[in-house]
Amino acid sequence: MSQPSLEAQVEALPEKTGVYVMKGEEVLYVGKASNLKERVKNHFQAAKTNLRESLIVNGTNKIDYIITTSDVEALVEENILIKQYRPKYNIRLKDDKTYPYLKLSLEEEYPTLSIVRRPRRDNNRYYGPYADVAAMRQSLTALRRLFPLRACKYDLKKPRKRPCTYYQMGLCSGICAGMISKEEYNERVKALLLVLEGKTELVIEKLRKQMVEASTSQEYEKAARIRDQIEALEKTLAKITVVFSKPVDLDVLGLAKTQSEACVQVLQVKGGKLISSESYELNASDAEDNEIMESFIKQYYSRRIFSPPEILVSTKLGGASIIQEWMQEKFGSKTAILRRVRCQKHRLLTMAVENAKSHLEELVGKRQRALRGLQELQGALHLLDLPELIECFDVSTLTGRSSVGSMVTFRNGESLKSRYRRYKIRTVVGQDDPRMIGELVQRRYQRLLTEKSQLPDLVIVDGGSTQLISAERSLRNLGLELPVIGLAKRYEQIYVPARTEPIELQKNSEGLYLIQRIRDEAHRFAIAYHRKLRSKAQTSLGNDQDSAQS
Repeated sequence: MSQPSLEAQVEALPEKTGVYVMKGEEVLYVGKASNLKERVKNHFQAAKTNLRESLIVNGTNKIDYIITTSDVEALVEENILIKQYRPKYNIRLKDDKTYPYLKLSLEEEYPTLSIVRRPRRDNNRYYGPYADVAAMRQSLTALRRLFPLRACKYDLKKPRKRPCTYYQMGLCSGICAGMISKEEYNERVKALLLVLEGKTELVIEKLRKQMVEASTSQEYEKAARIRDQIEALEKTLAKITVVFSKPVDLDVLGLAKTQSEACVQVLQVKGGKLISSESYELNASDAEDNEIMESFIKQYYSRRIFSPPEILVSTKLGGASIIQEWMQEKFGSKTAILRRVRCQKHRLLTMAVENAKSHLEELVGKRQRALRGLQELQGALHLLDLPELIECFDVSTLTGRSSVGSMVTFRNGESLKSRYRRYKIRTVVGQDDPRMIGELVQRRYQRLLTEKSQLPDLVIVDGGSTQLISAERSLRNLGLELPVIGLAKRYEQIYVPARTEPIELQKNSEGLYLIQRIRDEAHRFAIAYHRKLRSKAQTSLGNDQDSAQS
């Protein structure tokens, strides 16, 4: 039986609330509507003037739909289907990943502060999400130094004779070796909780009383430690901007966009203080402002486990009431979504929009520099095509022991972490970097050939001519003729096969900067893996020694 024409499918749609799915060879778009027939007809009308809408309509040959009992149910179902199908023309957070949170595990006897990707509805406390993961990790380290809690995984029912390495680094309480009482540990947890809630002044006031008490009791070392802690907290407090004289909690969402993408800047205000500012990029080709903002709100808050009493938005929302109803059902409390605000709230909205614009300008500039770098490499290396996909290898070893390797991938000058790989060296014993590089190249591209996966446009190995020769030999053994170069650290010279003299790019060259960045990322990734394995080995050794002593 032949499929009805597209016009016939549209006419057959019910005038009811629900979700519709526009399909071609794949799912192109998922949407919700109070009136399915009218909403889909709007797509066809908009296709006459909007490129994105015309691509959706022209690619569609089938329209499915699901009738729901309410607009909120349609919103929930729409979110589920978007996550399931990842439609090409729906507006999505650009990297589409789960952003991390800081978690204070209050359900544990001895709570710890850690990073998690998926917060749960439990009695623990979660803070975030954070788009800038590097900044979040810096905050985590700073908080661990200010309030050292438990950092190791040792069984506290079996006390150790000496604390772990984290204690020596000032990042652990030493609870596993009885270096702190349970009461003092709990005091640290309470203080940390207040700081995370934006109530740092209360902690400083309490610490000052403790410092005076310690000094009066002639516990001068303890008083000095508390003094240093107060100074560190005051430095932290100086970086926090007070935006309201009253304890106001709200989120501020500012939108900026170009023709192909958008950015939403999220300012979080807690207790009247601006505690975070995060930039979120979205794929949003030719989309309207209200659609972008609605899509962002649904994605961003579907991942959160709490919402503030107010959300300020820089653009009008067509479905604000539905979103507010959905948020009330999800979080169990009312959230007002406001656009027309005055005074300080208006200034915050303006700040969020300006930050979003600045982020997009920076992003465009970075891409232009990356393109210039790729073009410079293409010319210097005499490549037929622009090296859009680049893979780079590095090895890490300690006097020939526990050798590991890394491979990182960059696409159009940006890291593509889903293709990163790390390796334990299997066939090489001792300090022989060229042979290790050869093993990594052999294993990587043997696998890509087997899986029929995309091969890179350029292969980089960390090292000079000997590493390059080894990599080239491995590629020949696989029957591959991929462009491959070596980048030597000492003089940043580029070694190319069948060329006696290395290439030296200008020091201010975007091409040199790009391959240095790629090489340094491969080095970082290898070192991180090596440290992780060494840490595991030391932990295992420490457990064995404790068992032997006991």
